[in-house]
Amino acid sequence: MTKMKRFTSILRLFILIGLTAATFSSCVKKEYDEPDTANMDPTDLVVTHTLDQFQNLATGPIPVLITTDIILSGIVIADDESGNFYKEIIIQDSTGGLSISVDISNFYTEYPVGRRLFVKAKGLYLADDGDGNFQIGVKDNNTIGRIPSTLVGQYVVKGKWGIPVTPLSYTLSSLGNAPSNVLVKISGVEFVTADAGISYADAINLISKNRVVEDCSTPANTVKMYNSGYSKFAAEITPSGNGTIVCVNKYYNGNPELIIRDPRDVVMNDIRCDGTTGALTQMPIDSLRMLYTGATTTCPTGRKIKGIVISDLVNKNIDPKNMVIQDGNAGIVVRFTAAHTFAMGAEVEVRVSGQELSEYNGLLEVNYVDLGNAVQTGTGTITPRVATVTAILANLQAWESTLITVQAATASGSTSYSGSNTLNDGTGAMTLYTRSLATFSASALPAGPMSYTGFLSEYTGSSAVPAQLSIRTLSDVQ
Repeated sequence: MTKMKRFTSILRLFILIGLTAATFSSCVKKEYDEPDTANMDPTDLVVTHTLDQFQNLATGPIPVLITTDIILSGIVIADDESGNFYKEIIIQDSTGGLSISVDISNFYTEYPVGRRLFVKAKGLYLADDGDGNFQIGVKDNNTIGRIPSTLVGQYVVKGKWGIPVTPLSYTLSSLGNAPSNVLVKISGVEFVTADAGISYADAINLISKNRVVEDCSTPANTVKMYNSGYSKFAAEITPSGNGTIVCVNKYYNGNPELIIRDPRDVVMNDIRCDGTTGALTQMPIDSLRMLYTGATTTCPTGRKIKGIVISDLVNKNIDPKNMVIQDGNAGIVVRFTAAHTFAMGAEVEVRVSGQELSEYNGLLEVNYVDLGNAVQTGTGTITPRVATVTAILANLQAWESTLITVQAATASGSTSYSGSNTLNDGTGAMTLYTRSLATFSASALPAGPMSYTGFLSEYTGSSAVPAQLSIRTLSDVQ
């Protein structure tokens, strides 16, 4: 009996605990709603117009108010996940495409590629921008403006997601017949030599770039690809081979313009039209220098150079568009089309295919280089060459744009570094040059003999002695 009573007591205890737990859990309020997992279209909206029929209501670039109950439907073919599209949702049906202008960011979480959207067009405005790109939104003076974020849900209704859209196949020669704002696939194309193997856009300065794509026709058909400097892939490198592009087709100034969603839309692994792979061959800087003919020279195709940056942007004793790099015993100035951000000591690879090789007042430069042609591949150091002024003057052409140390030299001519001073080590004299914008330009020149380290330049302008040494920081003088 004792064992039976003990068993009954234990059983009652477990039942009591279970009832208490159930009662407690039923009284706990959920902190969030269960997610809506339904993947279906709304049942109360009936499509009245195809996108092509709807576009016929536009009269030009002046926005037209939609006053009737028009319902549209299309699949999202471009969102803002990569940042190459900004505050516009592109939808497409079997007849055409349409851009919906919305004042929301990161909308790809609600309106991703592959989701069907329904648009209640009444109360919105429609316009053709003059290039055949149709857009719907609110009216902003005489243009289409973005639908306010608080009103987007009133006009744009979400439907099923995960719907694939097969891109329309075109060639570059037939692309002009494609509708705007539709997904297209173009085969047998490649980036032109100047735009292959460089960044899609300028990610450093957030500047958008057009990269040119061509086919294998003779002469080749070409089209521009627009890439936003704000896109997540702006710094990624364009492929060098031949292949296919899937993209949204738009028009700009009457010509087709390609806009990719992300680099996965570009698959170029085949041999180029000229039978090459498009891969770049690295050449030594001294070999590049030897190609200069004495007049403006074009660098050979398929070539790149690599070196360590020996100039310094931080202390501003060099033009912000210029970079001096050195590999081994040779160096050269790379003149970019915009200010760069490569720091002293960075190992930088520069695509020089088809670039201009020219002199500026005697100093050899790779000129007009797009920032997308250069990429940092690591870091490194260069040991300066210790030389007398006499040796420098005798080897100026070979040693220019390299790091030099002149020992036991005295600077004179001014009380500060700014401008052109004379540097004399007892064997000869050359110029110690400092830009007025350098952070140390107003610093006093040392009174006695010092060791000076800097990059060697040549200036055949007003100076009787073309050899110039430019220090990077005050620590270069010891």
